[in-house]
Amino acid sequence: MKGIIFSTVILLVVLLIGFSTNPSYEDYKEWYKTESYEEVEASTKIEKSVVGFVSGLVADSTVVREDYKVLSLYTVENDDYTYKVLGIFNNFFVIENDEIPVIEQ
Repeated sequence: MKGIIFSTVILLVVLLIGFSTNPSYEDYKEWYKTESYEEVEASTKIEKSVVGFVSGLVADSTVVREDYKVLSLYTVENDDYTYKVLGIFNNFFVIENDEIPVIEQ
């Protein structure tokens, strides 16, 4: 009986922490901008401004957020690739980054 109560308390604590640290869409956009800076190796203020502006537009037009209260799933899908990011405990983890091969005829 003590094991069930202890497990339930641990689960509730983890869920409460997840609920209070579920990253917002704005948090995702900032993370996405940082990832974009690193990908294109932007180092000057002008480069970062341009990359930040473009990545903000891309995020606003293509990202779908699914909010599960203790975590969020961010998805970008188009004809060329699928990109999924898990947001949990104020962190982001890429869980799928698949490029769809282009078949030329």
